[in-house]
Amino acid sequence: MSGRIAVGSDDQLLWNLHLSAFSLPALTAADELGVFESLAAQPACATELAERLRLNRRAMRALLPLLASEGLLVQRHGRYHLTDATRDHLLASSPQYWGPVLATVRSFPMSHARIVEAMTAPEPDRWGAPVGHGPADGWIEGNIDRSMATKIAAYMHANAVPSARVAAQRVDLSKAQRLLDVGAGSGVFAIAFAQANPHLSCTLMDLQTMCDVAMKDYVRATEVAARIDARAVDMFRQPLPQGYDTLFFSNIFHDWDFETGRMLAAKAFAALPAGGRILLHEMLLDDTHDGPPVAVRFSFYMMLGTKGQQFTAAELSELLFSAGFVHVQLTPCHGDFAVVAAEKPA
Repeated sequence: MSGRIAVGSDDQLLWNLHLSAFSLPALTAADELGVFESLAAQPACATELAERLRLNRRAMRALLPLLASEGLLVQRHGRYHLTDATRDHLLASSPQYWGPVLATVRSFPMSHARIVEAMTAPEPDRWGAPVGHGPADGWIEGNIDRSMATKIAAYMHANAVPSARVAAQRVDLSKAQRLLDVGAGSGVFAIAFAQANPHLSCTLMDLQTMCDVAMKDYVRATEVAARIDARAVDMFRQPLPQGYDTLFFSNIFHDWDFETGRMLAAKAFAALPAGGRILLHEMLLDDTHDGPPVAVRFSFYMMLGTKGQQFTAAELSELLFSAGFVHVQLTPCHGDFAVVAAEKPA
């Protein structure tokens, strides 16, 4: 015998998974404690920042390198500075501030127990069975109170601004005249589409409280407010309104199962005129369902908080074909997001 010890496969993957659990709560803690705002005002070393914020020096010496390792900070001459991504998304003064998303993460953290509960839950015996937590129950019930609508709109707006701006630049709406944004949330996409297409009129369609929040808190302050209105419709209990040549759904189909997606596609087909278009904006999975990494994690998130999952381009295409749509096209957008578009036959 050589005396060598067989160590088997490398366990670095498990170390990474084990210790990755600290990165997100480190981010949410830094946001809550004002770390990024303070460094934006003046870069600092760990000791200086701890004294400035009256926080534990030893903890700060551990926190700042972790944030830097995740690409949120960069160290120059011993002092920590914000990266461009942090300046764009983690300062309250930025229109792309992820604060509402981080607040949601703090309120509803992922846990071992929550995942086991989801994995061992019985299959629902009816469509209207509640999720039990998360905003999906509001649409299942057809009612969302004003407080919850405000939180949902803030969350959706915070993580959708870059996606909306890219989609508005890449999706060709030159022939569209009237666009219905189904499940519009804050109206972030309709606002971006109206800004990029001066000829376009948009209608936000959602439950009444969502429409009220979107118009008051987001649309009213924009220069395109005159071309955006709202229409309260329950997409599950009422037909989609007619009179629109384009129906847009962003992160709607991923909240529900395949059969609900088929129902929504059929409603869209019935509402559109001949030659009208449906646009589905979703984060797409690879055909194998095990990539890309962000989309796979997003799909797992949907499993926990909704009745849905992320789709592949082929799956969304099949949903649209089954409803009667033709000429399916794929337009890559921001990150792993893409728009799957199709037409109602002329």
